[in-house]
Amino acid sequence: MITIYHVPNSRSQRIVWLMEEMEEPYRLETFGIPVPDSFLEVNPLGSVPTIVDDDADEPITMFESIGILLYITGRRLVAGDEKATALAVGPRPSAEHYAAHLQMLHFGEADLATPIGTIFRTRVFTGEQTNNTIADQLGQLDKRLAYLDNYLADGRQWVTGDRFTIADISIGYAFLLAEFTKSEITLPPHVAAYWQRLQARPAYKRAQAAA
Repeated sequence: MITIYHVPNSRSQRIVWLMEEMEEPYRLETFGIPVPDSFLEVNPLGSVPTIVDDDADEPITMFESIGILLYITGRRLVAGDEKATALAVGPRPSAEHYAAHLQMLHFGEADLATPIGTIFRTRVFTGEQTNNTIADQLGQLDKRLAYLDNYLADGRQWVTGDRFTIADISIGYAFLLAEFTKSEITLPPHVAAYWQRLQARPAYKRAQAAA
């Protein structure tokens, strides 16, 4: 079984959401910030998410959310798990489909969640509501949300087409983080509708309740 070390509203929410999508049992260890000293024995960096997978030949510990999404689906895809295969765009996707999946998977973290996190941390540590760093990051977010809006304008349900994947989990968490940190971003129409679809998923609701 996979144990998820979890701080609510942090990036560990992605892993809880994935496990709920897969309808696979997991164990949740929930705490707050600062993390307890006992957690540092599991991950000396003290970062979340952290998972421990006891199903491997030897327990495996990981602590990067995108890497964990790829590991959990990839390991089960190799074993022929149908849910994992769907969430990872299938065992033999076309080069175009696979490239889009990987790009949007990392887009959720690098282009959306990271700027939102930078804005939040800048405000916490400087006490300033606006400065050059914050203004720059908000401008970058506006451009990236406009790109995503155009990307979704063809009517697709999910970022890689008709099939929900871990790329949607990656991006969906960024919207959750924006709401949690009260970042003053406005989602364009197609993006706003997409966020509503993500929140309507039963697994998303279960993940939120589990936290």
